[in-house]
Amino acid sequence: MAGVEDLADADPLPVVLSWLTTHPAVLAELGPDRVGAYSIPPYPRLRVTDVPGGIENYDTAVVEVRIQIEALGEMDGSKAELRRLLYLALGALKELPRADPPPAGPVIGSVRPAQGGGFLPEADKRPRYVARATVRCRPRWSAESV
Repeated sequence: MAGVEDLADADPLPVVLSWLTTHPAVLAELGPDRVGAYSIPPYPRLRVTDVPGGIENYDTAVVEVRIQIEALGEMDGSKAELRRLLYLALGALKELPRADPPPAGPVIGSVRPAQGGGFLPEADKRPRYVARATVRCRPRWSAESV
């Protein structure tokens, strides 16, 4: 049976950010330093955050976390470009469970869509496409890290 401490270690957001930051297709499209948790220049960029919702199962140590992926653009940016960027990121995330596991962090079991992409401008009218995915993971047990 998993304890609360075990489930606290199953935070997939750092793994997701690292994956998207280093994914070859995302790098080819955006270049370096354009994936993170904040809306800061340069644009276009991807903002990735966790949002409320999900599941934490103490019996199986399975955690499902909702991740929000946002493609943010320049004030006069193309909606089509942002939509394409958003779906590029979602496609990259779909590959994550089959990738070599990172040396630290949770073990990612699956990534699946939770909410389709849609256009939703930022408060400052900056163009933005938003989607959500559910990342299913479990803590990395100490025997795996040896």
